[in-house]
Amino acid sequence: MSGPTSHRTNVHEVGIEDVFFSTTDRRGIIEHANRLFVTFSRFPREALVGSPHNIIRHPDMPSGVFSVMWTELLAGRPFAGHVDNLAADGSTYSVYATVTPLSNGGFLSVRIRPMDSSHSSAARDLYQTLNSFEDELRRAGLGRRGVAARSAQRLGELLAAAGYDSYAAFQRQTLPGEIAKFERRSETLPTRPEASGDLAVMLSTTNQVDRALSSWSMQQRHLATLSESLQRVGTELQRDLDATSKTIDRITEITATVQAPPSLLEPLRIWAQMQGLIQGYIVELIRALQELDENSAENRFRVALAKLHTRMMASFVVELIDADTVSSASMQADAIALLSQTLHSGLIEMAEHSRAHRELTARTVTSIEKSASVLTIPRKLLLSWQAQSAATQLSPAMRQLAGEVTASITKVGSTLEELNRIIKLCDTIGDGDDPATLLQLITQIEDAIRPFAEASS
Repeated sequence: MSGPTSHRTNVHEVGIEDVFFSTTDRRGIIEHANRLFVTFSRFPREALVGSPHNIIRHPDMPSGVFSVMWTELLAGRPFAGHVDNLAADGSTYSVYATVTPLSNGGFLSVRIRPMDSSHSSAARDLYQTLNSFEDELRRAGLGRRGVAARSAQRLGELLAAAGYDSYAAFQRQTLPGEIAKFERRSETLPTRPEASGDLAVMLSTTNQVDRALSSWSMQQRHLATLSESLQRVGTELQRDLDATSKTIDRITEITATVQAPPSLLEPLRIWAQMQGLIQGYIVELIRALQELDENSAENRFRVALAKLHTRMMASFVVELIDADTVSSASMQADAIALLSQTLHSGLIEMAEHSRAHRELTARTVTSIEKSASVLTIPRKLLLSWQAQSAATQLSPAMRQLAGEVTASITKVGSTLEELNRIIKLCDTIGDGDDPATLLQLITQIEDAIRPFAEASS
């Protein structure tokens, strides 16, 4: 559909408590839309259901973003990001959107108000840059698909320049932050004391799921702290490796040309020879740190997505309790069934990530211990050499080398302290609650909703 010339002159703001829901088939045709989606889209429900979801696509949204979204979804991975939508009356509303693949090949989307202004601002800047890039491609005669593909590639380059190795890495950072701020500013999950039977079970169990995920989320925040430490140490270790390589080159050069007592040169030669072994351990450790960091970030992303789906499910359960006719309850029952299935699948994946996290943590701790142990030997050697060189008359070249070695000792010492601190963190931080308990709760919801879903089909 076509919109007005200026698409931002009429903006209607999404409220803090507003949560959008929709599902589509594998082609993107809308099958379900909650009342809020209908209200904000300004389309009648009959016009939305059966139409492509891009009926609300905003012309200011870069095609590269949707290209990335479809790449993620078709690979079976969820997508999350900032999206501007265009309503039927030409007005704009902005959401933070999540889209999750369904087992039937379709997709489920839950959207909220963007809560983190820094994330929104970063997304806005990215989109403006991409729009300008896409305009250039169109003027150059590139077709629609070519523009989308090149724009997606450009998005990856822009994110890489900002420190993200993929869009998945970018969304792993933004979604947990958005959900955390959303929950802090939103009301608690709704209750209906008067509910009875399966409906009461569903609402009570949904609240239990939310509380369990909140506990898990708190554990993930501790993991985020660990993740920051891992990133910092990994960067420091890589920097130390680079500096050490230069020092080794200087040692090789000086020990070959400078006349000095063998007792002064031999420790340096031994230290230089040890660096091959040490670097092997450090490279292995850096790789383990990166894998653990990525796994921790993915866990936080999955927990945040599950919390959003749980909140959406609670809203539908309350609507089902409040429904006055069977027909008005049909969509809620179907939506609850889809959300519970999505949560079930997500929890199975989270269980796999938790298992991988435990294995990665054990491997990382072992790698840290090995690296710390092997670093202790050259540190003692260098400390001994430093004491000896301080009492010796040194040439200018040797004095310069002594300074470089002293700097290396300092770096090794601080790295050892940081490594030991991380070992303690790894020992005290778990990977969250047991997903099996949550899976049992989700199964109870699936059993409770089944009669309602069957009645509506």
